[in-house]
Amino acid sequence: HKADDIRTIGVTEYYGLKLINAREAFYVIGSDVFGPMGHELVALETKEDADEFMRDHKGKSILRFDQVTAELPAKLDNGAFK
Repeated sequence: HKADDIRTIGVTEYYGLKLINAREAFYVIGSDVFGPMGHELVALETKEDADEFMRDHKGKSILRFDQVTAELPAKLDNGAFK
């Protein structure tokens, strides 16, 4: 598939557990919240929610959709949050 063929991508928002548009979400990395696979990209709906999550869970960085690369999950597994 090509990126242009994909109409929508959804992620589950951390606080409300609702489906949100992945391209509009804010992603916190490097927090003390772990998922089944270890370090996670934690999706939040608003910048304010992402800032709050960063404070509450010691997050390292907030990313937008276009900053999430294919290499990022392996970096997260190795504790690299930049």
